[in-house]
Amino acid sequence: MWFKRTKYVPALPDFLALCERNYAQLNRYLATDTQSGQSTDIQINPQHCYRLSVTDIARFTTTLRIELLQAEHALFRPGFVVRLYHDAQLAEVLSCQHIQRFKARYDYPNTEMLLPDEKRQINLLLRDWLKLCSAQGYVNRELAFS
Repeated sequence: MWFKRTKYVPALPDFLALCERNYAQLNRYLATDTQSGQSTDIQINPQHCYRLSVTDIARFTTTLRIELLQAEHALFRPGFVVRLYHDAQLAEVLSCQHIQRFKARYDYPNTEMLLPDEKRQINLLLRDWLKLCSAQGYVNRELAFS
């Protein structure tokens, strides 16, 4: 029996709620007087330490890079570039791994094999990473200006 596949339609209120939660969680790791070049290390366990670095600050936005340190032998090196929108209090993943500028919806199948809701999935991955940091992470704030 064949069935017609319905197109994915983004649920904007759900996506915005996810971005609001991620914004609130990320702000826990930023200093109140955040400056470009500042970084925070989050140690999950002896093998996994992540660095959250402020790469750009504008009037209403802050851009962060989140990367795994000590990952010479790691098969998967998760990393994010996230933009915080302070006026709307939202955090959105701009890039993850080798993918940048996510569309709200992808046709499926596609040449990159991205899910129809890839943008939502990547922001859910950030949410899960933030939950892991909250549950198991030890935060080491440092002021490393470059």
